[in-house]
Amino acid sequence: MPELRIDVGAIGTNTEVVATLLREHRLDLVGVTKGCLGEPRVAAAMLAGGAVALADTRDRNLLRLRAALPHAELHRIHLPSLVEPFEPGDITYVSSWRGAKAVAALPPTGAARRVVVLVETGDEREGAPPEALPGLAAAIAGDPRLDLVGISTNYACFRGEPDGIRASVEAVARAAAALRAAGRSVGRVSGGNSSLLRLLVQGESLPVEVTEVRCGEALLLGHDALCYQPVPGCRTDACILRVEVLEEYTKPAREGKARRLVLGVGRQDLGSGSVTFRQPGLREIGRSADYLVVEATAACPGVSAGDMVDTVPTYEALVAAWTSPYVELRLY
Repeated sequence: MPELRIDVGAIGTNTEVVATLLREHRLDLVGVTKGCLGEPRVAAAMLAGGAVALADTRDRNLLRLRAALPHAELHRIHLPSLVEPFEPGDITYVSSWRGAKAVAALPPTGAARRVVVLVETGDEREGAPPEALPGLAAAIAGDPRLDLVGISTNYACFRGEPDGIRASVEAVARAAAALRAAGRSVGRVSGGNSSLLRLLVQGESLPVEVTEVRCGEALLLGHDALCYQPVPGCRTDACILRVEVLEEYTKPAREGKARRLVLGVGRQDLGSGSVTFRQPGLREIGRSADYLVVEATAACPGVSAGDMVDTVPTYEALVAAWTSPYVELRLY
């Protein structure tokens, strides 16, 4: 069975590096735990490393975090269901009045439910259009069951390209400034996710309106989420997927013959994500539901059937492997 090996200490180190980088710009770090199913040991390492809060997209993960870390501030960054009960966390992200009303309709707790409005700034996924934000903010402010504590945006998760990241964070900053000018209290402005780290590493600054950044990929894998470059000081080997070589033969290829390996992991375990091989001379040439087919060059003479191969998953592959019942999880 493939084994997903998680170095919790390395994730803590990555969190410290990212939190320090953000603090230099007067920004808070919110650690995103959806990539690790809300694993409490990983979440605790993020908090110890400097994250001021935790964010997740799934009810089960939020409940798991609440049980293990009762004093942590939890953000639900998934839009609320309009037809089913849901776990709101301490702060719920919404993008419409219908979503906000769903939060308001939850059983009362004695205090107004805190919400953050998501604004669409170029990724073309979720978020209220900027022109709809003033009306939405006014509606939320007019409901005593709700407390508008901030706004947020997301980028590079759907269609955001590298050349648009600066425009995205500037757009959410303008939206916050406009709301404040209109008399709305907007204390928290989440400028985006791990994709923003690319700007900071390059020596740029974020708009002064931005107060926090949500990071998951950078803490788990050590790189930004836009160009996938390592963040200086971060570990890129915190999450390793170890896979068995099940077959080794020299087989026909488009150019003569090639030595091919069949690894015991496939689409069921990796989804649309990919892996890089820690041993040089290996490259994926295709996959099926259960297998990864790999070509081995002369630079990799020592790998054969029965051996284990270490790979580094992309964020998509990590999430898929962590949720696969056919991958064994080992935290150390």
